[in-house]
Amino acid sequence: MKKEELFIELLGNKYCRGILSLTSTMECSAFQLCHELGIPLATVYRKLKLLEDTGLVKHVKTIIHLSGNEEKYYRCAIHEVKVSFRKGMLSVNLSMEECNDQIVRLWKRMSQPDARVCSPGLK
Repeated sequence: MKKEELFIELLGNKYCRGILSLTSTMECSAFQLCHELGIPLATVYRKLKLLEDTGLVKHVKTIIHLSGNEEKYYRCAIHEVKVSFRKGMLSVNLSMEECNDQIVRLWKRMSQPDARVCSPGLK
């Protein structure tokens, strides 16, 4: 499968779109995505794996709880997507987020007046 076709397939999937939508506004764990989107945790992990493998989502931090369990947080890496179909040819142009620096991401998040924190039960 061509890369363009894979991106279209992922963007056409409602679960992937939901994950991309939530993680484009805040960092979320798989459990939080499961809760917010109302989909099975196994589905969230499968879709996160696909999105991470294609570079559309990035693992941005891991929190280790006192119990020793790890909770990974993810962020959408897409800034903008443009899909074109000209003369029978499909093309996908992705503009990716330039910033991988945690301090800059935090500053951007804190500077937004309507900044949300993704947590279970928050809608």
